[in-house]
Amino acid sequence: MRIRREGLPFVAGAAAVLALALVFGGRAARLLAGLPVLFVTWFFRDPERVVPKGEGIVVSPADGEVIEVAETEEEIVGPCTKVAVFMNVFSVHVNRLPVSGRVRETRYRPGTFEVASLGKKTEANERMMVYIDTDHGTFRVDQVAGLVARRISCWLSPGDKAVMGERFGLIRFGSLLECWMPRGYKAVCERGQKVRAGESVIGRRSA
Repeated sequence: MRIRREGLPFVAGAAAVLALALVFGGRAARLLAGLPVLFVTWFFRDPERVVPKGEGIVVSPADGEVIEVAETEEEIVGPCTKVAVFMNVFSVHVNRLPVSGRVRETRYRPGTFEVASLGKKTEANERMMVYIDTDHGTFRVDQVAGLVARRISCWLSPGDKAVMGERFGLIRFGSLLECWMPRGYKAVCERGQKVRAGESVIGRRSA
């Protein structure tokens, strides 16, 4: 199983504690020390995904549960549909691009750390906003920090080529991704649906 390099310090730290427990601790200590190793290894896993083929589709940027599908408006995207996906601590936390195009802009916005599963109540949360220009409009993808997740990693820069399904970032440890689809796209997912980053189709071009 592939592990993200961002997780290697955590795995190494947990393994060091386990090593001490194996040398100096009893059976209970060894068992307890092994749990963090298993958790951080599982958390930073980075499985391969099969990106669907087809024109005019939008794939989920995150693993998790759809907690919001709403019609709204955004300053650059314009009238749009927002789909929010909540990742719990057991989800794969590697984020993937929902569409192909060109990175127009990235914006970091500091903020609060409300529980990410509350959807609209996280509007003031710390986030990284990525704008992607396509032939059919501009998309916005937000990596949103939550109560536990307080470290956002985004590997994109303005001008970068965006390829649907490719990895673009990571959040630890449990948080939210929001995808803002421009007019002409409709959501094909619903609240409560489980989705997988880079594989599950959450939107389609309708015009």
